[in-house]
Amino acid sequence: MSIPVFVSIDPKSTTTLGGNPIEGRLMGDEIGIAVAVENERATLTEPFNNVEVSMAAIGLNGINVIVNGQHVHVVGNYEPDNITFRCAASLAETTAICNSARLSRNGETVRS
Repeated sequence: MSIPVFVSIDPKSTTTLGGNPIEGRLMGDEIGIAVAVENERATLTEPFNNVEVSMAAIGLNGINVIVNGQHVHVVGNYEPDNITFRCAASLAETTAICNSARLSRNGETVRS
């Protein structure tokens, strides 16, 4: 199962990745974001705040990563038949909005 990642950078803010400025709209694989699917969970590490984000993979057909300065929003896009419960969880300036969120960084984990 391959899940595409769409990255949108707010044009009003400055964002760097690896010391290089980035802007506009990108595909996740262009900046090294890959989704691993295992045991009905989809997991990626967003490189802006280095937060690992995990969500329910059933019915997941895409992930949007929206960057606004230091704030990163990871939004799971689900098929209509699989939208059962949306939740939000935040850790280190990163917020995930999806089914069954789990965020981890430096040994700290937040679940919703």
